[in-house]
Amino acid sequence: MALKTRRELTGLAVVTLTGGERLGRVEDVVFRPATGEVAGFLIDRGGMFSKARFLATNQVQGLGADALTITGEEALMEAAPASAGEIAAKPLEGRPVLNQAGTILGKVADVAVDTETLLVPHLLLATGLVDNALHGKPQLPLSLVQTIGADSVIVSNAYDPKSPATHV
Repeated sequence: MALKTRRELTGLAVVTLTGGERLGRVEDVVFRPATGEVAGFLIDRGGMFSKARFLATNQVQGLGADALTITGEEALMEAAPASAGEIAAKPLEGRPVLNQAGTILGKVADVAVDTETLLVPHLLLATGLVDNALHGKPQLPLSLVQTIGADSVIVSNAYDPKSPATHV
């Protein structure tokens, strides 16, 4: 498993295999919380008036350390398809994570992506500057997330961010 965070993927070059052209850079990851599948990537084409384009995961040829490769420019769509159950990762950052009992466990710090399977196995939490510095950021398995709402993320009471097994 080769994990990268959304922040690590942001800025990755998008290059065509047919012409070796750099078409832009990764701006965000779009995924399905219910399954953990990455639906695609928002691609920044650069330029002041340029809108982000959408790249579906079935168009990705490779996702390496230095670039995301696609066959050609035709793989980029004008806009992200409005599909129910898909969310962009970047807006999740800073959203509070609460358990069912109503206790705030931390805030979403980042989203992890397995670059080989294009799955999101977990979210990373910020639980406090000192705690994160001493113990690392806890991993919140996507399987324990019950709801990703507009204002907060709700998790099972079984999740304990202070458990040593959850820290990276």
